[in-house]
Amino acid sequence: MHGQRRAPTIRLATQADIPALMALNSRYYVGHLDPSERSEGFLSVLLSKEWFNDAVDAKGIHVAEVDGDIVGFIGMIEAPSRTAVPDGTITAEVIDLTRVVEFNGKPIAAQRWAFRGPVLVDESARGMGIYSAFNAVMREAYAYRFDVGVLFVSADNPRSLHTTTTKLGATPLADFDVDGRRYWLLAFEF
Repeated sequence: MHGQRRAPTIRLATQADIPALMALNSRYYVGHLDPSERSEGFLSVLLSKEWFNDAVDAKGIHVAEVDGDIVGFIGMIEAPSRTAVPDGTITAEVIDLTRVVEFNGKPIAAQRWAFRGPVLVDESARGMGIYSAFNAVMREAYAYRFDVGVLFVSADNPRSLHTTTTKLGATPLADFDVDGRRYWLLAFEF
């Protein structure tokens, strides 16, 4: 097995992981990619260090590590208060939609729900089962706290939309626009 990478380890992120998480977020952020590089998926939001600090402190980020390198991450955070989120942002639109969009027969906001994402697997580690491992760990780690996971995917990101519907089993519930870009709101059961 010389030359092959070891199997990935999925674990909770620590504060020491934040620089690597921010570097991955920046590398795959849609605004930093040439349009020709977006077909394999991208992240729609460039997250702040404060967001990563808060998410790590809340035990809301798991990482995939291979041979000592962080090669992916998944976030799962409690829905922020709508008053804490600026109008006109993707997060604000999602929170507003949860008040009117139903999942399992009632508005999402009337259920125990959380934001899922972002999710990223570096191209060097794709095909190693990390996305499925993230889904399994996420469900095990958060099912006691949440009934419904909510996420959004850019309509310009068909790879991510396909992955979330087929591998995660998320259901597209509504589409919405922010700054002239279209997104899908999806939900899944824990």
